[in-house]
Amino acid sequence: MKEIFDLTYKLLMFLSRITGFSYKEINIIIWFIVIPLSWTFLIDKIRGKHFFKIGFVAITTLAFLFIKDFSEFSNTLFDASAEFLRGFDSIGSNYTTTSVVICVLAPLVIYILLIRKAYFRKM
Repeated sequence: MKEIFDLTYKLLMFLSRITGFSYKEINIIIWFIVIPLSWTFLIDKIRGKHFFKIGFVAITTLAFLFIKDFSEFSNTLFDASAEFLRGFDSIGSNYTTTSVVICVLAPLVIYILLIRKAYFRKM
C-alpha cells in the first residue's frame, strides 16, 4: 500500500509543479471534479443520455461561482477529507492504507464496472 500511496503522491506533486496548482488543489481537482466528471460520462454512455454530465457541469459551475478563494476552499476540503481518512485509524487501519483503498482502489473498481457496462455489455 505504501508504494501505491507514494506513487500517487509523486504523480500529484508532478501535476502540481506543471500546473501551478498546490498539492491540495490538485487533490481536490482530481478526486472531486475530474474523477466524478469522468464517471458521469460513463454513466451517460450506459444510459444513452447526457443528463448526468450536464447536471454535474452545471452544479460544479454554480459551485465555482460561490467559491471566492479556490485555494482556501481546497485547503479546507482537503483537510476535512484527510480527517475523514484518519477516522479509520480507530478500526485498525491507517491514513496510508485507507487513502489507497478509498481514493485509488475503490475508484479503479468503479471505473472497471462502469467501463465494462458502457463498452462491453451484451447486445
